[in-house]
Amino acid sequence: MSCDIDINLKVNIHEAALVRAYLFLQTKQDSYEFPSTRTVIIRKFIQNLDEQIEANLPKEDHPDEHRV
Repeated sequence: MSCDIDINLKVNIHEAALVRAYLFLQTKQDSYEFPSTRTVIIRKFIQNLDEQIEANLPKEDHPDEHRV
């Protein structure tokens, strides 16, 4: 089996945040200086989730930002 096979997974933003929080809890005690390969992969996945969550957050209209 090849590890070069990508998958696409569609979840809502709440599910993504829940999975992100769980993965963080499972790796927070792992070394940042000498992380295992597993931890590096999981942390990269967490970063990808962070980027997608942030990119898909609802845009808030801040009235103060429109003032001159």
